[in-house]
Amino acid sequence: MINYALDYKNFDVVIDVRSPNEYEHSHIPNALNFPVLNDLEFKQIGTLYHQDSIKAKILGASLVCKNISLLLEQVSSEESLRQTFSYKNKILIYCARGGQRSQSLYEVLKNLGLQVFKLKNGYKSYRQNVLINLKKPHSFITLCGPTGCGKSEIIQSCPNFSLDLEDIAHHYGSSFGSLATLKLGKQPTQKMFENIIEFELSKKQDKQPLIIEAESKKLGNLVIPKDLFYHYQNGFFVLITAPMEDRIKRIVKLYQHINHTLFSSAMQKIKPYLSNAIFNEVLQLWDKKEIEKIAEVLIEKYYDKVYKINHYNFHIHHTSLENTLQSLDEIRSSSLKF
Repeated sequence: MINYALDYKNFDVVIDVRSPNEYEHSHIPNALNFPVLNDLEFKQIGTLYHQDSIKAKILGASLVCKNISLLLEQVSSEESLRQTFSYKNKILIYCARGGQRSQSLYEVLKNLGLQVFKLKNGYKSYRQNVLINLKKPHSFITLCGPTGCGKSEIIQSCPNFSLDLEDIAHHYGSSFGSLATLKLGKQPTQKMFENIIEFELSKKQDKQPLIIEAESKKLGNLVIPKDLFYHYQNGFFVLITAPMEDRIKRIVKLYQHINHTLFSSAMQKIKPYLSNAIFNEVLQLWDKKEIEKIAEVLIEKYYDKVYKINHYNFHIHHTSLENTLQSLDEIRSSSLKF
């Protein structure tokens, strides 16, 4: 009898047996990839299946057995893998639809006496649950305010009760935001972005309201899930402001390593919103490497002009992280109803 699980939560180890490309595209956060078919094998079996399903099944079984055998040899020789495939761990296995790939590794591990479970209907059912969960209402304290006022550092200073969309998206949410991609790695796929958001929200379900930034609908190439966007745009808004000198320092610190290609590309994006005189001034300052002056000019002539504050419920002038976090904690602790 198969030990089925309907959810990925409450397992010590989650194993994705799909091909590396499938895993790379999107997977359950924190899942480990132990493919029973590599990318070429998976493609080969899929092509053959349309020509001769019996032959495809036989070849597939042969390749799966070979790959599981290699995995077991690794487990036997590598301490880290022995810790992963430990008898004390509750292990969840999944493939695309809960079919033969996950069944194959499941049967081997079960016969070895491990506490192993199979995700019913596989990754497909997981994705359906992600989309359902992202539609659920959540409570937010939404930070708004001009660029450079420290909203990101505030959110990063309280990870247990915040949702850092920029970090998840690998994008700073501005014309220059792709610098985060250079630092953090390429942006996840849309599905992976949604998976991570759902994962983070589920971990912090009992810690709401969560602190979040009032991001626009897109972060680079990624789209904020519609219901999530609605809920934080209708949260309790806190306006964050800061002294100009602090704003400049933050922007310089964040963007000091920006390269010429990225800078030029970002400037082209905002060129329609600048006068020719300001645009040329910024380019001249770039040639002189006067980063602080560039930050000041762009704050005054671009960011503060295009930024619109529609409404807010509370205002914090952010001059001390300790004082700001204390104020936010008082807001969270109060009986505010959004």
